[in-house]
Amino acid sequence: MGEVTLDFLQDILKDDFPDVTITNFEGAPGTKRGDNYTSVLYRISLKGTERHSDGTTASDEPWQGSIIYKCLPESALLRDAFKSDELFCNEVAFYNKIWPALSNFQKQWPNLKVPFKAIPKCYLAQSDIVVLKDLKQQGFVMPDRRQGLSIEQSYLVLKNLSHFHALSLAMKCHSPEDFYELVNVKDGISEVFFVSENEEYYKNYYREAARNALEMVEEELQDTENKDKYIDKFRDFCKEDTFFTTMVDLVTPKEPLAVICHGDCWTNNFLFRYADGDIAEMCIVDFQLARYASPALDLIYIMYVCLERQQRAEHLSSLLDYYVEEMHARLLEMSEEGSVFHTSLNRDVLFDMVQQEFRRCGRFGLGVALDMYPIMTCDSTEAPNLYQANDSEACWKPVWTSNEACRRKMTDLIVELVDGDML
Repeated sequence: MGEVTLDFLQDILKDDFPDVTITNFEGAPGTKRGDNYTSVLYRISLKGTERHSDGTTASDEPWQGSIIYKCLPESALLRDAFKSDELFCNEVAFYNKIWPALSNFQKQWPNLKVPFKAIPKCYLAQSDIVVLKDLKQQGFVMPDRRQGLSIEQSYLVLKNLSHFHALSLAMKCHSPEDFYELVNVKDGISEVFFVSENEEYYKNYYREAARNALEMVEEELQDTENKDKYIDKFRDFCKEDTFFTTMVDLVTPKEPLAVICHGDCWTNNFLFRYADGDIAEMCIVDFQLARYASPALDLIYIMYVCLERQQRAEHLSSLLDYYVEEMHARLLEMSEEGSVFHTSLNRDVLFDMVQQEFRRCGRFGLGVALDMYPIMTCDSTEAPNLYQANDSEACWKPVWTSNEACRRKMTDLIVELVDGDML
């Protein structure tokens, strides 16, 4: 946080708070240990005075506020291991280029009843710093990473994701040249992790992640009659010569359904504001893993990372149906009568395509789970501390934990995918 000065803060907030003079600030960690891995978040508390005038007299009154300051970890090993520099470039591209273009596109449609706006205001985005509005001031809270999402939360997340994804499909249909400019390799978003040139680099990382997962699953299934069926399928999926290429293939965009995805749809990237015990609104944060890919990847994150097996058994079909219903309704609001969304890509066709993509990409959920389940279920002391400069090799290995929740989640997912003929 060495770059933060009173002049810096005054400058980035001058448009939103033209009558405020900041006199003091203090930074503190913005998240608990284990709640984020690729960047460091600070909450900067601000104090100052605000000038009030009634036309004849003016007075200064105390003012206070806060912002979120996001920067790279001090540890060079962590930055390298988690591709933090590349991820930051992705998020900078999202806030500086992608979201402004998508936002401007949706303004072209006067029939849009409720524009998608579940993204925090960004004051500044550059190569090593992102400064965001502090949603905590408005009453937004982050769910407990260990609890995952409730079904009520999931429906609202899917509603917002469907509207976000619909912007890509509509813009790609109506303004294809402008849309594809958003995903060019020069200054657009791009895949960071699952690209072929990273295969050798991450071989040891995923070898250890798979070994940890296999130990947990073998322990959970030790008294199960058909355990070999599930373990053999899992071993086959994790083979070193095919695992990474499989993940690369699954993140490769397939037309015509490819969209700009959030890319990291786990519990901690959704903030909710409640009123009288009910969810009033939500916001989506952290676009470092934004990618141009199948929308099923974001859906799979929600279903397989954020929900428990029993929740999926009871609600998965209705959640997917709701997502498609919301997406298609939004697409119709951003099109003229007789457009492709009324004809060849109508609601039923779209639903079939989303279902097919969900089944095709289901294995992606398991690949992500190798890393995410331990992250979600571990004790905070088992997670790397991004607020300390730590260049020991242990700090960027996969989180290792064998807690009961992690063993159960990993085993449930493998059994579910195998039984569903998706693995």
